[in-house]
Amino acid sequence: MGRRQQPETVGVLDRINNLPDSILSHILSFLPNKEAVRTSILSTRWKYLFASSISILDFEHCLKNLYEEDVNNFMNFVDTLLFNPRERVHLESFWVNDYFVDDEDDYVPLYGWISTALSRGLKNIGINFINEKVPVLPTLLFTSHSLVTLTLFLHIKDDMKIPTNACLPNLKNLCLTNLAFEDGYSILKLISNCHVLEDLTIYDCCFHSISELNIHNLLLRRLILCFEHVCVRDYDYVMAIDAPSLVYFEYTGIVGKGYTLSNMKSLVKAEISISHFHEVHSERSATQLLQGICNVQSLHLAIEAFNETADGEEGLRLLPIPSCLLFHVKEIKISGVDGSKYAFEMISYFLNHAMVLEKLILRMINLLGKDELMRKPRI
Repeated sequence: MGRRQQPETVGVLDRINNLPDSILSHILSFLPNKEAVRTSILSTRWKYLFASSISILDFEHCLKNLYEEDVNNFMNFVDTLLFNPRERVHLESFWVNDYFVDDEDDYVPLYGWISTALSRGLKNIGINFINEKVPVLPTLLFTSHSLVTLTLFLHIKDDMKIPTNACLPNLKNLCLTNLAFEDGYSILKLISNCHVLEDLTIYDCCFHSISELNIHNLLLRRLILCFEHVCVRDYDYVMAIDAPSLVYFEYTGIVGKGYTLSNMKSLVKAEISISHFHEVHSERSATQLLQGICNVQSLHLAIEAFNETADGEEGLRLLPIPSCLLFHVKEIKISGVDGSKYAFEMISYFLNHAMVLEKLILRMINLLGKDELMRKPRI
């Protein structure tokens, strides 16, 4: 018998490695950062290929509870990614959540990363620190011409400083949380210098050394203000809002000394939730706040202790009926309804005078059982 003939070997075509770098980078961009980085061990060609595919750096609890060796490895990785001379990574987004360090010197590499990313046209950045000491953030963070979204959430006790030349000409979204400003006017100047700003959110921030919190922006469309956990003594100023393009307004928390809301004719929806209503100036200030809301189609009102201070429908009849209630309000939400006579008289007032009302939503306080509530007299 003759020797068995060996099967002919057929070469396997390596289609992946035959692709150009630009296409490979595009493919890698669909992978999570960790998976994209793992491809660097495939070959010399792949060693830095991942760098050009990463457009988002998201450090979720990045250094917390890591051993020192792991922290050093992590920092070396980011340094390689951002400062690699062979591949210049162009980031669109940079998110640092719960960045935890034991020493102020450990902030230094982070500042370098932020500055480098900003210098390369970074569009979106979010920083969440849990340290109590105030980090001196890079000046470029407040003067960048490329930033579109800026989110700052700092769990700090000291005051934060904003550069006097702060200006973000292309910023559209700004969110500030848990911040205390040494010079309150500096952050207000920054807001005014964001000429294309569309969305502004301020959560529990303290503005020191100001007598008036003035928010003036021609293109602002969404404004969310929350002062729910701010000490009353820290809210010792008048608020003025001038936003002719505003379509959504949300206000939560204590009321200040007074309010001036002007040029809000584009407003469509407003959500107002007032607490600490027994503080000095509360009734007058709350009235000023509500008077500035005109032409609104959807209004959500939640006022702490409203039922204790209301005079019922008889008292409401003494006041002129707002034109917005008569001709514009299509949806009303009332929270904290306790089933009292005053509460139902107020509801009756809205139903009788809101001529174009389409939806009324009542959120009851859980004081009455369903059967007991149904036994209440109808108005």
